[in-house]
Amino acid sequence: MSRKSSLLLLIITAFNLVYDAYLPLHPDEAYYWAWSKHLQLSYYDHPPMIAYLIRLATLAGDSEFVIRLVAVACMTLSVWVIYRLARNLFNERVADIAILIMLFLPVIQAQYLVATPDAPLILFWALTLYCIRIALWEDRRSYFAWAGTCGGCLLLSKYTGVLLFPAILLFLLFSRHREVLPRRDVYVGMFLAILLFSPVIIWNAQHDWLSFRYQLMHGMGGDRALKPGHLGDFFAGQALVANPVFLLALLYYAIRYAKVNLRDEKLSFLLWPFLFTFAFFLCGSLFKKSEANWTIPAYLTGAVLLAYWIEKRGRRWILYAGVALTVIMVVPAKFPEAFPVIPKQLVLKRQFMGYREMFRRGRKYAQEPGSIILSDSYQRASEAWYYLGGRSEVYVLNPGRVSMYDFWRGDLAKSPAKDAVFFGSERNAIALRRIYADVQLVGTLHYENRFVTREMKVYRCVK
Repeated sequence: MSRKSSLLLLIITAFNLVYDAYLPLHPDEAYYWAWSKHLQLSYYDHPPMIAYLIRLATLAGDSEFVIRLVAVACMTLSVWVIYRLARNLFNERVADIAILIMLFLPVIQAQYLVATPDAPLILFWALTLYCIRIALWEDRRSYFAWAGTCGGCLLLSKYTGVLLFPAILLFLLFSRHREVLPRRDVYVGMFLAILLFSPVIIWNAQHDWLSFRYQLMHGMGGDRALKPGHLGDFFAGQALVANPVFLLALLYYAIRYAKVNLRDEKLSFLLWPFLFTFAFFLCGSLFKKSEANWTIPAYLTGAVLLAYWIEKRGRRWILYAGVALTVIMVVPAKFPEAFPVIPKQLVLKRQFMGYREMFRRGRKYAQEPGSIILSDSYQRASEAWYYLGGRSEVYVLNPGRVSMYDFWRGDLAKSPAKDAVFFGSERNAIALRRIYADVQLVGTLHYENRFVTREMKVYRCVK
């Protein structure tokens, strides 16, 4: 890696380490941290990799900083792997451009802040591609096994990872590398991937395939009626994820030079994972609104493809304009306090704010021995679990959707075994009185700044 690229990666990594040390846990992070305290073969919402990585990191402690080491490590390693992929496919100049594009994709900057399944998804997607490149271009057959191992870890990270495999198959079918398909090494790699993914299959088999069915409905369920209006939402989300300059340039070069991209095997190797993943969610958005972050893996090879064309066509201004725009987008989002007129909807930090302060003030209500903690959503229950000093007997009252708390805690309404302290909305008081004989309001927790207002009622519940 060149000195400039190494220095840039080091600076951004160090900056995010410092920034993350002062950032409270996002509700989803708190939920995945709760997973790490209850390790299983898999989970209802996602495969288990994020829980395993958080558990490994928190051997050094349970601070927000330590939990986020997972995100920072995954992002930094992913950028390094993509740099190596670009350099090995092309040259140092393309690799230097690729690392800049990667580091200044808004979604990568966002992923540095939060430990979610997307972090290992990005890392193992990149590693799988890197191993496949070595196996194909350097004819090192043992790397098919490494590719299968990384591919298995990819599937353990997030179900979206499965999209890489048909993309690679399409690349192989339309290239001279199709000759590797009958090789035993390829099937050894496939076997290793399935073997590593088998705990998720076993968990689903034990739970009536709930996780598979939930993700299919979440991603592709619904009435399947055509909704072309969602296309605007899809492209708006992609512009936010990838930066409008980089997104438009990437789509332009992918389409304008489609024949070249498909004919040149190195470009084709980059194009298929981008094209297949992007097109999959684009088509899905015609029927159901998709989340902007679902396409994240597409931009890993997309960044290298764009870097190649920027270097090839001498269009460095695209790189500089894209970097400048990401800075303009990310700095106010990360430092909203310095921008008095920024709309609160654009403040990335607002989703993190308030829970730490409220639950720490609420510790005085949660000290009664033998009582459990109740809350009204899996996110808020997880924040309570974390910020109430690790109180692990946490239940969710009337959950808005199924979560792992339904598997861990059972049906509270049928058997309220213990007294409880409830943290949540006032509208749940009626539901509490159906379960407990005596429900008393004992406090109100409030947090407010110019970006967010939060309030929780605290009820003491006696059976």
